[in-house]
Amino acid sequence: MESFECDVVVVGAGLSGLTAAYYLSKKDRGLRVVVLEAKDRIGGRTLTRQLSAADGTKDFFDIGGEWVGRPQPHMHYLLQKFGVNAFNPRTPPQNNEDNLKRNETSWQTRLDLHQLIWKVKSLTKKILSEGVKNSPIALECDALLLSSYMEENLWTQEAKKVVDAACKCMFSLAPSEMSLLYFLMYVKEAGGLDTFLHPEEYTGGECRVKGGVQQLCHHLLQKIGKNFVYLKQPVTDIIQSIEGARVVTGNQMQLLCQRVIMAIPPHHAAGISYQPPMPQTRRGLLQSVPLAFLVKFVITYDEAFWSQKNGKRQYGFQAILSNAGSPVGVVYDATSGRGNPALAGFVSSSVGDDSDPKNRKGVILKLIERHLGPDCYRLLEFSQLDWSQEPYNGGCFLKAIMPGTSSYFNNELREPFDRIHFAGTETATVWCGYMNGAIQSGFRAATEVLYHLRPLIVSSPYPDSLCLEKDRTLKKKNGNKDQPYSKWLFWGLGCVGLLSAVYLITKSSRFSEGGNMTHPSTFVKNIRLVFEAPNFVN
Repeated sequence: MESFECDVVVVGAGLSGLTAAYYLSKKDRGLRVVVLEAKDRIGGRTLTRQLSAADGTKDFFDIGGEWVGRPQPHMHYLLQKFGVNAFNPRTPPQNNEDNLKRNETSWQTRLDLHQLIWKVKSLTKKILSEGVKNSPIALECDALLLSSYMEENLWTQEAKKVVDAACKCMFSLAPSEMSLLYFLMYVKEAGGLDTFLHPEEYTGGECRVKGGVQQLCHHLLQKIGKNFVYLKQPVTDIIQSIEGARVVTGNQMQLLCQRVIMAIPPHHAAGISYQPPMPQTRRGLLQSVPLAFLVKFVITYDEAFWSQKNGKRQYGFQAILSNAGSPVGVVYDATSGRGNPALAGFVSSSVGDDSDPKNRKGVILKLIERHLGPDCYRLLEFSQLDWSQEPYNGGCFLKAIMPGTSSYFNNELREPFDRIHFAGTETATVWCGYMNGAIQSGFRAATEVLYHLRPLIVSSPYPDSLCLEKDRTLKKKNGNKDQPYSKWLFWGLGCVGLLSAVYLITKSSRFSEGGNMTHPSTFVKNIRLVFEAPNFVN
């Protein structure tokens, strides 16, 4: 067995693992840092492919994590550090009334969704004021399915379908399969439901990366040094002792080190053998964080036929894909930074024949045809990836905590286990589930290690100011200016709307209490942001 000595072993070469290794070597070039990756590539849940494009060349498209938000400081830190450009694919006129009309959502549904947002914000605020671990309401929410809460608090069937579609595409789970508390905590850590409803102002999905997200991993690799990153080295055992830790891989490599950073999906971390054994409660928590079973697809075209309707340009096309009346995915405009037209989206891995990608391609195109007509078949190239079949991933993108374990989520996931520290987007303190969360967790885990190995460099394992650890305030771009459709909604509702609003706002629920409502918005307009938010990364 080949044996090496080093100071730190990082397990996983996704965004979080490479960020941790980069930051360690940046703070002290004398630290010997080695990265072990089980796959034959770096990038984790980011993956950029070159596809045939309208300009006659190959262009870059993300088949993994894709979207970046303005209020995500850790992501923008790396983008600026490496000179990588982000662009906003939605560049509509200032008053984009035509685009809003494309989402034929009734005012009743909009109002229903809006009162749900108000109740969710109020409930989350109360839980946080009491403390998640100490709150009786948190325990009750952890034992309550999201579907039950929806039945109690949603009035229209269309609103229920919208939330159902969001959950299936975010978590690959129905609301009947997840804890209400987990849903509340996830939304809170992403800035609240408002961030999904106002993408131009402060969400996590307003921009894409020109040239693809995976290039960030390659830039990090260059800084770390290719000789210190080993591919095809799945870790099987970690043995800890007073002297240090021994990390063993399935390909007969052994590394002796002082600290280990685990930057792989939690359920894969649970599959490693630990000596001394990991506490059963901790292992059980790791096992309770599976990833979703979703397929992402990208389709390139000669022209953006979906952007023209009645002679008018439409921006930011997106639609929910349904099969037999049940939401199964989403499709949206994914035109590249070079202007090459493309559609992208996600579907459940159960769509089509799991063993036959060609069969699934036909099913996806048929679903898209219902929205865009037969022009969708005039494609240049079709690319898909079933992330549930991706080796050493076991699914993508977002994890979903099982009912009964949400109250332990996050703090316990990132607690060190002796010499082992934990990174990965699931352990982030801000933007959990996003690429920003992956990067932030890498900085955090590296800081913990530096605190033990280089105390003169880091005086505290959790400094607020280090590595942009403290999240920036989410500020609206246009102050408190109403959305263009607010006037339409208020005038259109009239007396009937006011009466309905009073009914919905005062409608009781087991957790209801007073709160302030914000301006109405449209959930369907930005449903794709809810789907893609999480993102694929470690």
